[in-house]
This record gives sequence, structure tokens and C-alpha cells, in this order.
Amino acid sequence: MRLKHLFVEFLRSRGIECISTNSRKVLGEDPIAYIARNFVSGKFRIFEGQGRFSFDLDGNRVDACRYVAWKSREGISREEIEDRLGDFPYLVVDCSLAGMHSEKELRSLKKQVNWTLRVVREFMWDERYVVAGMDTGTSAQHYPSVEDFLDQIRPERVILLDPGADEEFGGEKADCYIIGGIVDKTGNKRGTTALIYERLMEKGYSVERRKILLRGDVIGVPDRINHIAEIVLRAVIDGTSVEEAILSVQSRKIARWRLRKEIVRNSEKIKRTGRSFRAIRKSFFEDVKLWLNVELEDFYRCASDMGIIVVDEDFNPAKIFNVCG
Repeated sequence: MRLKHLFVEFLRSRGIECISTNSRKVLGEDPIAYIARNFVSGKFRIFEGQGRFSFDLDGNRVDACRYVAWKSREGISREEIEDRLGDFPYLVVDCSLAGMHSEKELRSLKKQVNWTLRVVREFMWDERYVVAGMDTGTSAQHYPSVEDFLDQIRPERVILLDPGADEEFGGEKADCYIIGGIVDKTGNKRGTTALIYERLMEKGYSVERRKILLRGDVIGVPDRINHIAEIVLRAVIDGTSVEEAILSVQSRKIARWRLRKEIVRNSEKIKRTGRSFRAIRKSFFEDVKLWLNVELEDFYRCASDMGIIVVDEDFNPAKIFNVCG
């Protein structure tokens, strides 16, 4: 359950069916999620009154509301929902390997780390997002290292998302998920997430490694930090399957990389009269589009890239070559 939904459940348990606030920022995003984040962060309390902007609990504007969420020393506070907040995990981005990055990669890393905060806000709140080894200037929590964070919070179960892990991530619940702050535009950082794992294990921390796979392969799984974060949070908090979570963030560009591999794997080699070529039946697209974000034009484009001919379902190479003599 996302924080927003927990907050709505909490309000309704108190007989509150609408909420207002005085912050104009509420107009720039999901208003209930915005108010919920500020409430559990201790910035807002809820009390009787009328704010400038009022909403029902579905996020629709209403003319007036009896309750306001705003800065105050009185009213309903975070403490009254505290016992439910421990169900939310920490999401940690370990930027300890930032020194391995080029300037271009480092700029991309910082963007992805900052974009991840937006993702976290859709599911939880800022305090649940930790950046280790890099100052982002955002409202995320910052620690000099992952070790400093682990020593202070002491989460029981920690999972490191690593494409080189032996075990697959299946949406397992954990107290903390670590994502490597790694951007590889040059191809020289393959396997570097394992360095984080080895370092933590050498220092005595208990960490599990999991890789995110799409039908048995990492190809087709988005590798941006913010996308990995969203896949994890959709699976863990929303309870969706990992495959559904992947498809929710998979771009067509990433999907085409996997499509090329699937076309080659499922194509037929046809050899007649000393000539050979590979063909893929058009009907295969109907199967693959169920789990890749691709269009028919992508299918033809990828087949062409691989030198593979797209043929109709009733294509019979024996008959074709016999007719052609």
C-alpha cells in the first residue's frame, strides 16, 4: 500500500472525508500524496480549519473543507500513524563508485539520483530515500557511506539489486534495498555492483544479492537508477509482478534490444538450393507484444536489423522453392 492510500485510510478512520492546505505546491502534483508526505514528515498537522486549497480524498478540488493540513503545534500529528510507517522500506543509492565515472556519466548519475526522489514520492516519502556518498542538494537523507546508514538504522533484511547476482528478484520484502549508483556509457563498469557487495560483506554486513530479470534475461530490463527504483517499489509496495513493474517503465528503445534477441532465437533457418536465410513468422509479434513495449514497426525494424525476413503464418519454404524451380 502506497503512503497516499495509507493516509486516506487513516483520515477516513478519523471521520475525515476531505482535506485542505495552504501550500500552492499541492497544485503541481497529486494533492493527497503531497499532503500525506508532509504529514508523515512532521511538517503538517491536521486540525479543524479551512485552507486555501481543498480536496476530497480522491484528489478532486472541492469548494470547502472542514479540516486543514498545515504547520501547527496542535492537532493530529504523525505520531498517530507512526505504527504503520515501519512497513515502508528504505531505498538507498550507493554512489561510492562515483569516482569511476566520466564527467558526462557523473552528470547523468546526478540526474538519475534526483529523478529517483520523484519516484520515491509516488510511493513513500523523502525520509525513506537515502543517497550515500554524494550530496544531491535534495531533501533525501544523505550519508557519507552505506555503512554509516546501516550502522545507524540497522535494517534486518537488506537486498542489493545487482544484475550480476545469482538469484532473481521476485518482489521479496526487505527493510532496505540498495541500488548501485553506477552509469555505464563506456562499457567499462560491467560487474562493478559486485564491488559494493564484496565491500559490505568484508565489513561484516549481511546483504542479499538479487538481479531483476525479464523472462530469464537482463536484456529488456531498464537500467536507469530511477527505473530500477520504480520496478522495486511497484513490486514491493503495489504488489504487482516484477514483469508488470518492468513493463510500466520499459521504453521502446530498451524493448527493442530484447526484441532483436527474441527474433533471432525464434527465427527459422531455411536452406534450399545452396542458399540460406532466416525467417520469422509475423504471428510471433502477437506473442512478444504481450511482454515487451513494442509496436509492429519495431518488429519489422528489428528483423531488418538482424537480416531476418518477416513471413506470413502460411509461409511454406518447400513449396516456394519448388515453384521457383
